[in-house]
Amino acid sequence: MTAFQKRFARLFVINGYLPKIFLAALIGFVTGFVAVAFHYGLDIASELVHKPWSGENALPWWSFAIMPAVGGLVVGLIIYKITKTPETAGQGTDNMIRSFHYHGGKIRSRVAPVKFLTSIITLSTGGSAGYEGPVSQIGSGVASTLCRMFKMPRSLRGQFTLAGTAAGLGAIFKAPLSGALTSVEVLYREDFESNAFATSIVSSVVAFTVYIAFVGSAPAIVGVPAFPFTNAIELIACALLGLLCFPFSYLYVRCYNESETRFAKWKIPNWVKPAIGGAFVSFIVLFYPEVAGGGFEFIGQVMKDMMPHSIWGVLLLLAIVLAKIVATAFTVGSGGSGGVFGPSLFIGGVLGAMFAGVCELAFPGVIRTPEMFILVGMAAFFAGAAKAPIAGVVMVCEMTGSYSLLPGLLIAAVMHIAFSRPWSIYKSQVLNKFSSPAHHGDMDQDVLRVTTISEVVEKCDIKTLRGEDLLSGILPYIDLDYVYPVYRGEKYIGLLDMSVVKNAYISSPDLVQHLLISDCTVKAPMLSDTLDLHSASRIFVHNKLNELCVVNGKGDVIGILSHAAIFKAYDRIVKSHHGRG
Repeated sequence: MTAFQKRFARLFVINGYLPKIFLAALIGFVTGFVAVAFHYGLDIASELVHKPWSGENALPWWSFAIMPAVGGLVVGLIIYKITKTPETAGQGTDNMIRSFHYHGGKIRSRVAPVKFLTSIITLSTGGSAGYEGPVSQIGSGVASTLCRMFKMPRSLRGQFTLAGTAAGLGAIFKAPLSGALTSVEVLYREDFESNAFATSIVSSVVAFTVYIAFVGSAPAIVGVPAFPFTNAIELIACALLGLLCFPFSYLYVRCYNESETRFAKWKIPNWVKPAIGGAFVSFIVLFYPEVAGGGFEFIGQVMKDMMPHSIWGVLLLLAIVLAKIVATAFTVGSGGSGGVFGPSLFIGGVLGAMFAGVCELAFPGVIRTPEMFILVGMAAFFAGAAKAPIAGVVMVCEMTGSYSLLPGLLIAAVMHIAFSRPWSIYKSQVLNKFSSPAHHGDMDQDVLRVTTISEVVEKCDIKTLRGEDLLSGILPYIDLDYVYPVYRGEKYIGLLDMSVVKNAYISSPDLVQHLLISDCTVKAPMLSDTLDLHSASRIFVHNKLNELCVVNGKGDVIGILSHAAIFKAYDRIVKSHHGRG
């Protein structure tokens, strides 16, 4: 590490807020260019892969179905045989969450380039996955590499890992606010990482700015009409759509988890598994080509001119939803490189279109713009499946450039979450900060700071001694394993030092007859019963004593506090917190 790097690292650790903002901007800047490269790389790869099926001598369309299996085979070889980076398999966002909670945001440097390459291969060959997982893990990998370069402490490394995730999401979806919200909200089921929000905002905005400078500022989903604000009837319909989402999100999570578990237990080489998952997807693509890749183009087409106007149209959309659920489970659950965020938006959007078709068939003309339910379904489905209500709603608004549906989006998201709390598409999510190993150090200090001595003091009658008395006169009446406060007149002067007494007995028993109690007294403070345990533990360390006396507000000695009692109290309180979590 060079002298410049050491000074730079010291600046970031010590000087606080502004240096962290600058580092977040640097992470956003680098991740923004990575997102641009991912965008164009995916375009080029998709064009090359699809070239045999375009032009005059094009192959039959159905023969493209073999490509997800071929892509899975290539991805498996790269991950397990060539680069040996198993953490790049599967969904990237969950891997980022696991890294934050259990590894302090530490991600190997090779993860970002491997995830970049394998995700492009998976998506361009028709694998059913999303963009967000790869880009979020790539962004967090960039942040982790920069933090490692400047020797950042564990606590800050986790914070900047989230900034990298926010940068990736904010850029690739052209949604800077929801990118930041998603990164801090998706870690927990009932909490969010508030201390990382400022750095996530900065990195997301910078990455978004870099990204749109190259790819343009048009919304990620185009063709969205201007919707009017929802009225009372449409709000009720939004709530019903939220209820409709929850059985499908359960099926989505269950299918994905089951696929991942079965592939993990299957006793075959890991590098073969993505190819087998891709083969299943190939079979599905034969019948439902809409499920290949990210699928946002299909959402735009449905929004524009493919709304169902018959029961057969509704059933077709239902079949596409089920096909997408199964295809994503096979693609990502088998170890293919991709995300589950994008497919959840696809599933929610198609569910919304299906619901709109039902509304039109049952109550024609009652809903002014049935297409609105496509957006409502996207927000509601992701919010419930990922337990990220705010991020899901804002993400859909930013991706479509439409904020007029915000009340309906919120109602639908809340209704879905109300019925889907037991499950989440991200298995590494924890309930809240109390349940996260990343915050155990913070919680340790907080527990000691908010617990007072009065809550743990061992109350007992304490015999006080006078310093001017002879030691020999009180020895028959005291226990050498206890502490005794010593006073000279009304003034407290310390504790009787039993180690001095015992040494005097051993070295020269006759000397004991001439020692005063004050001769065997060690200076030691009294502890107020209102003092917190963190401050008390520092006093113990400074005085190198195992026990001290405790006084109340009136100055009366009410008991004894030992160093061991502090540790026992801490252990008991932390266990009770974990039990509630």
